[in-house]
Amino acid sequence: MDFEIETETNPSVTKLALTVSKIVALKLDYAIVVFSGHGGQERETILEINGNGDTVPESLLKGIAERQLNIFDCCRAFSEPVIEIKLNERFTKSFAATTNTREQYELRIMQAIPQQVSLYACSIGEVSYDSPNGGVYSKHLLSVSAQVDSSYKLVGNAHEEATVLTKREKPTQNPDGILPRCLSSQQLIIGIKPTINVL
Repeated sequence: MDFEIETETNPSVTKLALTVSKIVALKLDYAIVVFSGHGGQERETILEINGNGDTVPESLLKGIAERQLNIFDCCRAFSEPVIEIKLNERFTKSFAATTNTREQYELRIMQAIPQQVSLYACSIGEVSYDSPNGGVYSKHLLSVSAQVDSSYKLVGNAHEEATVLTKREKPTQNPDGILPRCLSSQQLIIGIKPTINVL
């Protein structure tokens, strides 16, 4: 594959749907979809994808891969975002200094049962806050994902830790998530402890 990250900034609805269709056609084993921008809530979370006010339902970005992690850092209140579809990218920068970390990461991802995990920066009817360092929830999720005590950091554990930190910083913001109730060994991971290459 020639790419691992597909980024859409202020796309039209047609362009975004075309990009999603192309990625679905690749039949990926795993995908991480990140939406950062304005959102609201109707029957599901609605994402404002460009400066023209065009919106799409979150469901447009689901079902891209058998195993998929969706992170929606946006408001879910009733009433220039960037969408990144990250394909096994989270640890790419660290792989150069490690031995077999990429392979271990991919093997562990494939150990997870097929699932669609969705993490939300806030609960339905709430507002998601920003900070000078990015979205409050996203900032904490990235931070705790890098803190791997054992071999792996499960998505559910990272979400729980980021939720505590988010609520401490913004008490009215309550992150939410949809995760499978499966064995820990069957869950998706968001962090891995690199194996250092000693020469």
